[in-house]
Amino acid sequence: MTVTEIPTTPAPAAATGKHRADAVSTSLPPARGQSFAKLVGIELRKSVNTRSGRVLILAILAIAMAALVWELTHLSDGPARFEGFLGAASTGVLLILPVIGVMAMTSEWTQRTALTTFTLSPRRVRVQLAKFASAVVLSAVVLTATAVLALAATALGGAVGGDGATYAGMGGALAGAYLSTALNVLMGAAFGAVIAQTAAAVLVFFVAPTAWSLAGPALFKDNADWLDVFGAFGRIAGRDLQGMVPETLTAVAVWVVLPTVVGLWASSRREVK
Repeated sequence: MTVTEIPTTPAPAAATGKHRADAVSTSLPPARGQSFAKLVGIELRKSVNTRSGRVLILAILAIAMAALVWELTHLSDGPARFEGFLGAASTGVLLILPVIGVMAMTSEWTQRTALTTFTLSPRRVRVQLAKFASAVVLSAVVLTATAVLALAATALGGAVGGDGATYAGMGGALAGAYLSTALNVLMGAAFGAVIAQTAAAVLVFFVAPTAWSLAGPALFKDNADWLDVFGAFGRIAGRDLQGMVPETLTAVAVWVVLPTVVGLWASSRREVK
């Protein structure tokens, strides 16, 4: 008696591939996008994990300490005023911290990491907004450390001078300092987003507003205040707009808001290499 083998018909290749694809797709968890808070945290680490970022932050604190020592060795008559110490200590913040904002926006292009960044997070505008937010957060942290140093220097100055210390207007002084510093850092980040080259962006950031503040009054007299961003920041920091609300808002719009919008647009369309 012979046994007849019945050949089995193999499944079509297309069907087998389909079943495998279905098995793989069902075994993997669904991909989830990164939260905005996580993107901000990543950008913060990028800003402080580099040697240049750490050096700039240390330089800001060193300048603050030097300014406070100068104030302590040149005390005027009367109680030591917190507002005066804060103004002296925040000089380095206003001068150097915007450079960190510039570097946060230009590092992807100058260090050629844009391809990796935008492959992991393809929504460019969202990434750029996270960079802006991280620059503001970092400025608030550094300014807080500076304010703590100013508080300690005020107390020490009151003890050394013998007339005590006064903290009158501390809340307003801090509010003005935080707001003006955030706007200054946003301005630096906006220039970085537009130009995308660190050296050129830093140069334009410092030269263009300074050139206007010097040449504007000679050319346009009092009308130059409409584009004097440093004057606007000074009025905001001093909590006294001096009846120049339209001029202040216009200067902030032209030097901060407009470059931010243009920078976001340019970054979303810039070629990634």
